[in-house]
Amino acid sequence: MSMPMTELLQTLLSAERAGALVARDSLRQCDDPSLVPLLQQILAGESESCRRLMTCLRHLGLEANREVGAFHAQAMAIEDLAQRLAFIDRGQRWVIRRLQEALPTCRDPLLQEELQAVLRLHEENSAASAR
Repeated sequence: MSMPMTELLQTLLSAERAGALVARDSLRQCDDPSLVPLLQQILAGESESCRRLMTCLRHLGLEANREVGAFHAQAMAIEDLAQRLAFIDRGQRWVIRRLQEALPTCRDPLLQEELQAVLRLHEENSAASAR
C-alpha cells in the first residue's frame, strides 16, 4: 500500500537531504580518486532531487520539512567506503521503488514530470554504482 503523495514527497525530501549529506561527507573522507566521480555524481543527483521535490511541495502549497533522514547516520556509521557505497545504492533503489509505486497514480503533470526526473537520476546513480 502506498502512502499519500504529500507524505511521500516529505519522506523522499528527508531521504534525499540525507543522501546529499552522505555523499558530501563521503567525498571529504575519500582517499580513493577512482571513487570521487561516482560520489560527485551521487551528490549532484541527490541535490537536484531535493530541488525537484521542493518544487513539487511548493506546487502543492506545502512547506518543505527540514528533516534529515536517518539514512545519513546509518550510512556514515559504515566506515568502509565500498560498503557505504553499497548501502547508498540500496537507498537509491529504495527511492526508485517508491517512485515506481507512486508515479502510475500521479495525475498532476508537474509532479509527474519532476518525479520522473528524480526517478531517472536515481536509476542513473544506481547503474553507475553497479559498475
